[in-house]
Amino acid sequence: MPSELCDMSLRQTQELLRLTDSTLQNICCRRFTSEELYEEALSRVLGGKGRRGPGSILLVFKNGDGKYSGRVFHLLADGMAESEEITFDPASAYATDMSSADIVISNWCDDCESVGEYQDNFHPAVKAYVASPIKNFVCNRISGDRPGVIIAFNYPGEATHYDAEVLRSLAVVIGSLVTLSNEVRETERAFIYTIEALARACEAAEEETGKHVVRVNRYAGALAANMGLPPAFVEAISYSAQMHDVGKIKIPNSILLKEDILDAAETELIKMHPVYGQQILGDSPRLTLAREIAISHHESWDGSGYPYGLKGERIPLAGRIVKIADVYDALRSKRSYKPAFSHFETIEVFRRGDERISPLLHFDPEVLKTFFKIDHIFEKIYDSLGSSTP
Repeated sequence: MPSELCDMSLRQTQELLRLTDSTLQNICCRRFTSEELYEEALSRVLGGKGRRGPGSILLVFKNGDGKYSGRVFHLLADGMAESEEITFDPASAYATDMSSADIVISNWCDDCESVGEYQDNFHPAVKAYVASPIKNFVCNRISGDRPGVIIAFNYPGEATHYDAEVLRSLAVVIGSLVTLSNEVRETERAFIYTIEALARACEAAEEETGKHVVRVNRYAGALAANMGLPPAFVEAISYSAQMHDVGKIKIPNSILLKEDILDAAETELIKMHPVYGQQILGDSPRLTLAREIAISHHESWDGSGYPYGLKGERIPLAGRIVKIADVYDALRSKRSYKPAFSHFETIEVFRRGDERISPLLHFDPEVLKTFFKIDHIFEKIYDSLGSSTP
């Protein structure tokens, strides 16, 4: 039996190592949350489908106020189930194992006269979620940016040293990946700040510095979400849309701010800003969506747009979405060549067109349909981040 347990613990540890390796390999192209990491790691250790492992795992981290909070997880046929958040007072008996030695192995028959007596060691909420009487547990401390503890309940038979070794590996993996996840979030915040700063720099010459790009982000995110697009796409377009006019940084202010009608040469130069934007954004994988938006948000559904005259679905979806977001905001905003339109006036342009805009020819019909369903959201976004100009 010890040999079989050793083999099982080895296989489980190898699975944890593979999880760590795959996460590290994908870290540059994958966004993840700590909860997703917990579920992946825990699923490799919890019992089920012929695998030796605990019936439930309590994962707890120390909060800033010195208390501990966490959740109980167990494996179901269709995925992972978890409890509501449970809070532990560090002075209570239930928190004793959370600040004790690194490894605790406990079986009811070693410490109590009965299984019933053994239950007094555990928090009521933990017992309620584990559901069946707790007969054994293994506890291990989690080190890293967020110190905590992992407690595994109800191994088949008795909890053993081999089970403790697997749990120790799990604690190391979770501690490491949570720390890594925190570092990635910090890097992500720096990345978002950088592109926001670049977007603001591109708008600095024009009216309403910064507000236009923030609104376009939110319009684009609302359209994408209401079109039922994947959450990752919605999130990405909600910060990438602001890069749509990044190429204008290479256009002279004398042209951008000109109050008279542009001549032919000036118009052609303005039409180069999508190309300049694509060049500025380069070939970074993280900026793929922003680059698609920059190059395609002036293309039109009928092929009459610029810079390449793309038609229909040859225009990237992100560009088709941002085109509507950008046109709505342009119509609502005062420019050197036009007054600001009301929301009602803007919707009329989207329905009937004007001398410059032909809705059925210029916009993706599906995106336009979604726009009309949620135009009240656009109005609220504009009102909350509206014009400061009279």
